[in-house]
Amino acid sequence: MFCKTCGSLLVPKKTPYGKWMACPNGHSQPELVQESKDISIKNKEEGKRLEVNLGENPLAVHDHICPRCKHDKAELIEISASYSDEDNIYRMKCGKCKFVKQLEGKVT
Repeated sequence: MFCKTCGSLLVPKKTPYGKWMACPNGHSQPELVQESKDISIKNKEEGKRLEVNLGENPLAVHDHICPRCKHDKAELIEISASYSDEDNIYRMKCGKCKFVKQLEGKVT
């Protein structure tokens, strides 16, 4: 590789960004940006609002009374059949105490 300005052979030069090919006479190469630039950006967006979860599962939206803690909302978990002659498995997971109860039959 040769210098675009004087035509001399480029030599390896160590910079903060790694090793680059540089002209021994100090000419900068137009396609290689080798200077370090200071970038300072101020955050213009406001901070996001955080909501505190009180230990309840946000996915527990189905009406189901837990047999352990009597909480009235549960998450529906569906496990699909692994063979064609099997039915899907449905489970209800309590939104408060995380107790899982398997349901019998199909859920509509």
